[in-house]
Amino acid sequence: MWLTATLGLEPDKHDNIERKEHKVLGHNQEELTLYEYRKKNAQKSLLEPAVLYIHGGGMILGSCELFEPVSKADVATTGVRHFSMYLLPLVLVHVLSLILLLSEYRLAPEFRHPTPVEDCYGALVWLSSNAEELGINPARIAVAGLSAGGGLAAGVALLARDRKLYPPIAKQILLSPMLDDRNTVTDEHLLPCITWSWDDNWTGWNALLGDEPGGSSVSQYAAPVRAVDLQGLPATYIEVGSVDIFADEGRAFADRLGAAGVDVEWHLYEGVPHGFEFRGAGSSILKQALSNKYAAIRSL
Repeated sequence: MWLTATLGLEPDKHDNIERKEHKVLGHNQEELTLYEYRKKNAQKSLLEPAVLYIHGGGMILGSCELFEPVSKADVATTGVRHFSMYLLPLVLVHVLSLILLLSEYRLAPEFRHPTPVEDCYGALVWLSSNAEELGINPARIAVAGLSAGGGLAAGVALLARDRKLYPPIAKQILLSPMLDDRNTVTDEHLLPCITWSWDDNWTGWNALLGDEPGGSSVSQYAAPVRAVDLQGLPATYIEVGSVDIFADEGRAFADRLGAAGVDVEWHLYEGVPHGFEFRGAGSSILKQALSNKYAAIRSL
């Protein structure tokens, strides 16, 4: 598959990871599939944390199947005592298996806003409501996402706050997030470096909104930078590359979250473009990015 090659996703090499499917209700009560990934025969512990991960794709492409090698690698490489990649540790004397739930949300333009974010929120509500049955601590659920998935994760966090989800989300982890529909003006000096362009961004936002990006009535749940009030959101981790067109909007969002009293960890990685997570295998920057992300999760 050309997109798999473009993203640098390797074939599935993780036979020790099992996948289970759950049925959840998305926007307009449509039945959707939620995938659970965890180690086979993992030692059971007390109620465990979990991450709801939302895949990327510019609002218009991508799938759980496409990103499954990444998901399985995340689970496989965090099978150590105490902590896992997307795991929020509770009891340090137990081996905790990572439970990673992937939201298979419906894509634009066939399904415009609010369908994608409402699909993801529906998955979060299902996970929270069924947490103890699944062996999950409902107070230790994080939302995470890459690119468009990062924007949707931020939208889900806003929905959870405004709809008073209880327990509230423990953390949002936003990886090179797509947050602002107004970011469609080309910056010429970045053109030789970018992997996701302003034309691409216009296409994605136009597909999601069904209208010209940058309008006056765009919902904060579609473009989270539009939110006026950022108080009461969960602790937030944001990372982005300096030659990513999302760098400025990510920094602005981080600054405003901090000003609103939210605990924010912000990382700008110099000289790397959008999608560096899939292009920099073995690089010092990727190693540092992974280390920072793991530390952020362990801090909880």
